[in-house]
Amino acid sequence: MNAIAAVNEKGFIGKNGDLLYSIREDMLYFASVTRGKTLVMGRKTLLSLPGGKGLKGRTNIVLSRNMTEEEAESRSAILARTPEDVFKILSSRSIPEEEVFVIGGGEIYALFLPYCKALYITRVFASDEGDASFPAIPQDFSLIEGEKQNAGGYSFRFDKYVR
Repeated sequence: MNAIAAVNEKGFIGKNGDLLYSIREDMLYFASVTRGKTLVMGRKTLLSLPGGKGLKGRTNIVLSRNMTEEEAESRSAILARTPEDVFKILSSRSIPEEEVFVIGGGEIYALFLPYCKALYITRVFASDEGDASFPAIPQDFSLIEGEKQNAGGYSFRFDKYVR
């Protein structure tokens, strides 16, 4: 299992149900890394996606206590009620762990971080305040630092952490 997120210097990933940053290069990076993979997300993240639907070319699993099966299906997502349900869905579909990406929000990252083997972090060099955070990266991850880039008025780096 992997996680992918854009995180600023204060650890924030979002505000008011949306991403803190919309950087074209980061969106292209996200698409290239997750295309053809399985995404695990919370309800708010699903609703924040274009059209409030799961992303095309991917299997979308939404972890929610409140969403109905019908609503999840209409939003092109598979409903899971608990983290255990997510693992059952992955197992029943024979989806390998390395093909799974947790995409948010903050609570979902915190739930699944212990199971992640790699973290794809777009490190945004900005300090805007947010209301959703990425959890602290455990000490047993090693950083493979990306090259610093500038685009869309931001400096950022595509980092990868591996266990």
